[in-house]
Amino acid sequence: MMKPKIGMCFSGGGYRAATFDLGVLSFLNEVQLDDGTPLLDCVVALSSVSGGTIPAMKYMLARAQGQPVNEMVEELFHALCEEDLVDRALKRLREERANPNVSFIKIMAEIYDSCFFDNKDSTLDLGVVMDNFYRIPVKDYTALATDFQSSLPFRFRLTEGAKTRTNRMSHPMFGNNDHRISLDDARYITPGEAMACSSCFPSGFEPMMFPEDFKLSQLPAAAKYKTEVENNQGEPEPRGFGIMDGGVADNQGIESILMAEQFLYDHNGGNSAADGGVDNAEEEANAATNCSNKPILDLIIVSDVSSPYMDGYSPVKKMLPDWLGKLTIGRLRNYGVITWFVLLGFLILFWALGCRFWTGFAAVLFIISSLLNIGGCWLKKWAFKQIAATFVGDRAGFINHLKFSALWPLLMNRARSIVMMSSEVFLKRMRQLNYGKIYDDERWKNRSITNVIYELRKNERWDSKIRSGNMLQDLVPSEKMQENSAKAAAMGTTLWFTKEDIDNRVPQALMAAGQYTICFNLIDYIDKIQKDPTNLSPAHQTIVALQAKLMDAWNQFKNDPQWMVKKIEKK
Repeated sequence: MMKPKIGMCFSGGGYRAATFDLGVLSFLNEVQLDDGTPLLDCVVALSSVSGGTIPAMKYMLARAQGQPVNEMVEELFHALCEEDLVDRALKRLREERANPNVSFIKIMAEIYDSCFFDNKDSTLDLGVVMDNFYRIPVKDYTALATDFQSSLPFRFRLTEGAKTRTNRMSHPMFGNNDHRISLDDARYITPGEAMACSSCFPSGFEPMMFPEDFKLSQLPAAAKYKTEVENNQGEPEPRGFGIMDGGVADNQGIESILMAEQFLYDHNGGNSAADGGVDNAEEEANAATNCSNKPILDLIIVSDVSSPYMDGYSPVKKMLPDWLGKLTIGRLRNYGVITWFVLLGFLILFWALGCRFWTGFAAVLFIISSLLNIGGCWLKKWAFKQIAATFVGDRAGFINHLKFSALWPLLMNRARSIVMMSSEVFLKRMRQLNYGKIYDDERWKNRSITNVIYELRKNERWDSKIRSGNMLQDLVPSEKMQENSAKAAAMGTTLWFTKEDIDNRVPQALMAAGQYTICFNLIDYIDKIQKDPTNLSPAHQTIVALQAKLMDAWNQFKNDPQWMVKKIEKK
């Protein structure tokens, strides 16, 4: 029996991704080959982004330490449900309120270490994985983040390594072309630090500074990263740089798994690697699109909680009240000046009449009016100066006479389009391009599965495939499964579960969705390659042999989508 080599990608998406991917991981561990080997042990390459790094990193550390996978799954699931990370983070912020250099992302890294790895004193680090690869089926793992100085991906990449022609060990790059971290130094990075860099997003956190915010900064090895270098203007600046959010350029982790494929190919019967191997990030990316017609990986599974759907742009419909819409900046300024003079008159009048109370009251209103007028004038001057620096130039005066009813939609529509471009359009387009690296490449025909969180909801693609006869009738999801998938897909992208989420059993819905969705896709994949055996290897027959076991599990999921999760809850 030839065991398949599987590459797996865990996408970004906060706790939604973390729990869904944990479900995928737990199901693959339950499915066993004919010799009793879990299908999960066939995963030799793993990449993770943002929230997907939580179960991926936990899995790598568990295997390195010899912890049973079932125990790791139960431990992480309960931690995700029970640990209140927000409360812990806010308490830490209160404790650090007098610290001018407090870093929220650094606090989150310490909390991750404590909650997910029982690593309160930061003694557990990536060196544990590096020293114990012989225990881990995965031979190439990447947790993806983004370098906020060079804009390049920053890869926390751990590999078993491979011998070169001269019998030296070759390892791919840790970091990127601009900021390459030696493995001797990278081993002191804690799992929580790597997880925070990969999962924390810009709107909620600041970048994590390397090496200042890392455990590594306390060691002599950090000195070389703290020296000053000259920037493009010839001015000295610290060598340190910020890292965070792996989902900027590749929220699915596909490029990382293709780079793992190239490394495996170079060292497993493909092109004989040169001394030192491929360690240039750009070269690796190019090589990943130019390897042989027969990849080393028999199957790539992309577990994804994002979707291609988005609501189209529509102009703002909520308008200002009539009384407010009729105002202009010029008119508001005039009203402010008139109010100031009226209050000044009352202040003088009450003072002359000897009314102490009313004099004090008028004085307070007069001071407030004065501050508002001064602040308004300064703000207007500043805003017009900024506008004058654009193509509008000295023609910005027309804004003085523009009614708020017209100014409001002009501002809101621009703000809406900017937010939509950065959070929707850009990410959807990057998603299309990244998937194209697999689906537009004939080398990966019949060697990929996309496992997405929403696909078993009502009226999704499975419905049209059933009606067209392109899918097994037995694979129609039950009403319970469709409802569970809808609940799972509806959760937002956050790094926590709210009390309402816990009360509504959202974590259970997410984990169950991961389990039965990968079961569905494996059965559908087997049916597909049985009809079209193009581009397969002998190892694919080992996957085909799992069909009956997968169907048994699928029928149980149809009856109770959360049957496997309930077993974990009981423990």
